Amino acid sequence: MSGTPGTEERDLHERLRALRVDLPDDGFGARLHQRLAASGPPARSGMWNGLGARLGGRLLWPAIGIAAGIAAFLALELARVAVVGTPAPPVAVAVAEVPASKVAVIRLNFSADVAVESADLKVSLPEGLAFWADGTALPQRSFEWTQPLQAGDNVIPIAVRGQRPGRYRVAATALVGGEQIDHDVVLEVVDG
Repeated sequence: MSGTPGTEERDLHERLRALRVDLPDDGFGARLHQRLAASGPPARSGMWNGLGARLGGRLLWPAIGIAAGIAAFLALELARVAVVGTPAPPVAVAVAEVPASKVAVIRLNFSADVAVESADLKVSLPEGLAFWADGTALPQRSFEWTQPLQAGDNVIPIAVRGQRPGRYRVAATALVGGEQIDHDVVLEVVDG
């Protein structure tokens, strides 16, 4: 080999390229292609097949049951919120303090995500509280009525007065589409 060092290197590359020869496959490539084409596309591995293989047969059904239970709980909770528009009341209830000499106006807010044609509403008072109208106590312990609810807030004012000091729970109930929603308001009646 003669020439400059760069030329020798190029000559070596050309000679090595010339050595490349396709090995005879005796028709192997053609047979493989025919077999692959005849078998069609591979079966799709679904989520359940992979999950079953990972969890094993003995854990698959309990896992599906737990997932279905969680999905059912979430669906029912979302359905309840969609009908009334408010989540379940918290365990800790706010207490409003009212002097016995004053009338308390409770503003019940029935919030709905969509308009409701007919809601059955009920407000009940315990002994020691009275509904108040036109400057006098009313003899009824509860009121029930039916009314439509518009989408959004539906504020209903209820006037009550404490007859003696104590802590009282006012129960408000809404029946919408066969589902009952309960709300409680706690009043602390104090001297004064």
